[in-house]
Amino acid sequence: MPNARKVLIVDDDAELRDTLFEQLALHDEFEAEAVENATKAINAAKAGQIDLVIMDVGLPDMDGR
Repeated sequence: MPNARKVLIVDDDAELRDTLFEQLALHDEFEAEAVENATKAINAAKAGQIDLVIMDVGLPDMDGR
């Protein structure tokens, strides 16, 4: 969908990350991307337009706050 909002999911728990991704994929208004650590999240944010980030606080490489 051309007007879909891009959502970045950042969580080191693969099961939770996949579940959130799958739930957002059910809705045409969202385009989800999922990564497992803050370093990859920063790179993804630098590479493209992100409308919303859902980020775990306890990431292995950085505090999610």
